[in-house]
Amino acid sequence: MSPFDADLARLLSARPGFTADLDRAKTMATAEGLPLHRLLIDRGLVEEETVLPALAAAMNLPYVSDPWSAGTVDTAAVARLTPAYLRSRAAVPLVAETGPQPVLLADPTDAALLSELAFHLDRPVAPRVATLRTLRAILSESPSDTVEAADIHQPETADDGPVIRFVAETLAEAVASGASDIHVESLPSGLAVRMRINGLLVPMNTDPAIPAPSVFARLKVMARANVAERRLPQDARFSSTFSGRRIDFRLSSLPTQHGESIVLRILDPQALRLGWDRLGFAPDMVARITACIERPSGLFLVTGPTGSGKTTTLYTALAHLNSPRRKIVTVEDPVEYSLPGVQQVQVQEEIGLTFARILRSILRHDPNVIMVGEIRDSETAEIACRAAQVGRLVLSTLHTRDARGARTRLVDLGVPDYIVGDVLRGVLAQSLALTDCPDCGGAGCRTCAFTGTSARRLEADLVTFD
Repeated sequence: MSPFDADLARLLSARPGFTADLDRAKTMATAEGLPLHRLLIDRGLVEEETVLPALAAAMNLPYVSDPWSAGTVDTAAVARLTPAYLRSRAAVPLVAETGPQPVLLADPTDAALLSELAFHLDRPVAPRVATLRTLRAILSESPSDTVEAADIHQPETADDGPVIRFVAETLAEAVASGASDIHVESLPSGLAVRMRINGLLVPMNTDPAIPAPSVFARLKVMARANVAERRLPQDARFSSTFSGRRIDFRLSSLPTQHGESIVLRILDPQALRLGWDRLGFAPDMVARITACIERPSGLFLVTGPTGSGKTTTLYTALAHLNSPRRKIVTVEDPVEYSLPGVQQVQVQEEIGLTFARILRSILRHDPNVIMVGEIRDSETAEIACRAAQVGRLVLSTLHTRDARGARTRLVDLGVPDYIVGDVLRGVLAQSLALTDCPDCGGAGCRTCAFTGTSARRLEADLVTFD
């Protein structure tokens, strides 16, 4: 809780009968990742006009009390970002000839939003505070977010309003639906967008008037990838804010016969479910897994198909082992979530920073536990096994059809069988099985995005080695 929210809580606790509402608001604000003052305003428990002037004063920011004293709206910036986008972010850019761009905000404490606006405006942002009522009044007078048809076919800029709105709405819909990925593809018939929910791809609505190249360019601009490069694959990432939550997107582009294909992996840091019980493991399975990973050295592997939660399982194992008495280092491609107290290193093959090279350096840092995101080649397999042989606990993933095939796979990668037999402690094979939606019984409904499925059930098999 920020110092301002702490002061606000103390002030409001003096109101008769308000303590229970305040306690519930604190709990909800923590669960939703929102500032307390924002949640109190959104729930109608306090007036914006009461809180925001005090917040502006505490942050030493200008407070705008009505639309007439706001200053001149930057109509070019509004047209570029679109009123729809600005309404969703509760922001209004104002004119400034030089220096930072002044922007009216209903929540100046949202650092992710400030960063997002600075990126889209291509200049630093100087926040000013205003109520939602004031912002809506200003935006209602803004020009329509339309773009000349000739401008739509300029993917190099990707700053046309309809494209920005379409991309923003697509991302918001995927996040709200709990999708794990968004697939944006060029087809002979035009743009196709699908989102993966519970492992199944679900088509999303598209606007036939918006060409695929403009959407690809917009996504690349957001991820700061090379917009002009359409012949080679690219990998990048960006963040955006939805309902007060920061969501990370990992972008991968691929040139195809009919144009580009982009897949966005959706990573919600607040949705990371660490804890064996939260993952769905049975108590006896948890006991067997923890017995394996609590050994001082050796190799523990997790196998399973893409999207089965292998990385989350490894993160849960690291959280279980994490303590001031252990040094834990990971090598990942990419680092998906930040783990407090763990030294995480990201692979960058374009500069020669490979799994194997990082592993060799990690060993000189005297770690107790090493997590390798994936054993994918003979050099990485050999170094990981050597590290486990000399007293380190090594956790990793491996592509095999089942747990019993892991030993054979390591030998196929060039690790001598006697070393594999010496270091291998356990192999966990996991998968996610589909279950019918309880609302429609598998027929398909709005609740399940017409997939007929509900949250998937974890199935696991553990093979241990003495």
